[in-house]
Amino acid sequence: MHSFPASSRKHRSIIAIFAALLAVSLFAFTFTAPTTNQASATTVRTPFLTLPFESTSNMEILSGWYYNRGGYHGGIDFINGNYNHVSGWRTFPIIAAADGEACGNCSSRQGNAVFIKHKIDGVTYYTYYGHMASISKDIPLGSQSRTVEVKRGQYLGMAGDTGASGLLHLHFALMNAYSTPLDPYNIHRLRGSYPAPNDGQFPGIGWFLGN
Repeated sequence: MHSFPASSRKHRSIIAIFAALLAVSLFAFTFTAPTTNQASATTVRTPFLTLPFESTSNMEILSGWYYNRGGYHGGIDFINGNYNHVSGWRTFPIIAAADGEACGNCSSRQGNAVFIKHKIDGVTYYTYYGHMASISKDIPLGSQSRTVEVKRGQYLGMAGDTGASGLLHLHFALMNAYSTPLDPYNIHRLRGSYPAPNDGQFPGIGWFLGN
């Protein structure tokens, strides 16, 4: 069988990754609240979040707030594997990034997803954990009227590729009470601007902030 040179294969692999990601990035967060001006997102700081997974040496960022090759992303994609080798990506446990009230598959989404409502100093936020392979049996499904209290670090389910076939990853997003996307770590840049999540220790509250 004919094989492409290594440089060509790598180039084609990266192009394929971003083409697929762009195809699955446009989904709506409803949660009963109307959307508002996206410009306000850049002024909000969110020091209450930690990582939505246990940090290991294999974890990498696939996409930041913007795609490296252009386009608005509106969340952070995390993978367990090498950025350039899609076939080697593996599932991983997803955990709550802060305390809140959780429900599964209870609003507009792509694939399986958990939403968590957070109240921080009287302000409402939502975190979104998308493309999951499975959702913990402890998380009620299908309705915003049925939620369960979860704690930071609590198991939510496993990463997968539902709604993003062939791209096994976690799409992690943060919204305000009006469903406006906010950068969870207040960086608002490309993938390469985010610290790699593989420093071997679980980051504390406010990780990434202060830039």
